[in-house]
Amino acid sequence: MTITHTAAGGITMTLELIRNGETDTNDYEEHLDSFGYETLEKSLKEDAKSICQFFCNEELVLQGLKKLVTQFYQFNQPEKKTLMQFFDGWGSKNHFNQGTTSNEKIPFETSRNFHFPNHTPVLCGELTADLFNNVLLKQGYLSADIGAGPKHGKWAHSIQFFLLEEARKAGQLNLHANNVCEFIKKISQIHGQYESLSLWSILFDSFDETFTCPNLITQTLTSQWDNSKEAQFLADRLNSFQKKFEKAASTENNYNAYANKKYLSKIDKANYVKYKDKCAILWFAPQDKKTIPKPSSQEELKQNQLSFLN
Repeated sequence: MTITHTAAGGITMTLELIRNGETDTNDYEEHLDSFGYETLEKSLKEDAKSICQFFCNEELVLQGLKKLVTQFYQFNQPEKKTLMQFFDGWGSKNHFNQGTTSNEKIPFETSRNFHFPNHTPVLCGELTADLFNNVLLKQGYLSADIGAGPKHGKWAHSIQFFLLEEARKAGQLNLHANNVCEFIKKISQIHGQYESLSLWSILFDSFDETFTCPNLITQTLTSQWDNSKEAQFLADRLNSFQKKFEKAASTENNYNAYANKKYLSKIDKANYVKYKDKCAILWFAPQDKKTIPKPSSQEELKQNQLSFLN
């Protein structure tokens, strides 16, 4: 663990990644305390420490990533499917994306007759803290985060949740919370001393060189960390998204060009919650290839399907 002195005279603790065979010298409680969480409720703090420790354990994380690429590859046999379809299925079986059946009255601009769907939303733009915490996390959703860009990773946070929940079920991660989704809902309503240092930021969106940093998740999956065909299959999907995203941004000189064209231009087809024209959470109806009619409208529907789910 590295100690950093801040300009205000305080200190923060930077966690270090523990590689195979190394001794874990991180002090996870002191790490949380340095960000103002000394008085955090005991069971919640123990869960936060356990999650920090898991994301600092390279061996356990790589085991989880191996499980992810294997499951995704198998999910694509014999018919090719998307990461959206994969996480819709996984999430529904693991407490995420449960949705509601009744119309919801929430203090945001929404689509007509809005309700929380039971599938994974797309995030466009940089969500406000209110939207992020009180809609996305509080309701227990996975996400396809287009607004974060390809370096961060469209699926990085959903992958973090996958790693934790699969480790919990395997007995590699002990939590007081009944499951990871329950923990996520709880921390969405915890406010620390500084808004920028929320528990979410510390555990899932840090700049540390550990897997609390989403960029490291994406960087690892697109590297040569595993030479298997399963790992390469997922890497190809992630690299394809990066190329499309960067090409659109370069062509239109607009970082959000890909999101605007692929998703925001079709907002009338979605359930949505948004803040002005700056950011939005969009739920598009899942597309099932087996229901596509033949032959006259097949091609049009196929193009719509690819547009929503790529």
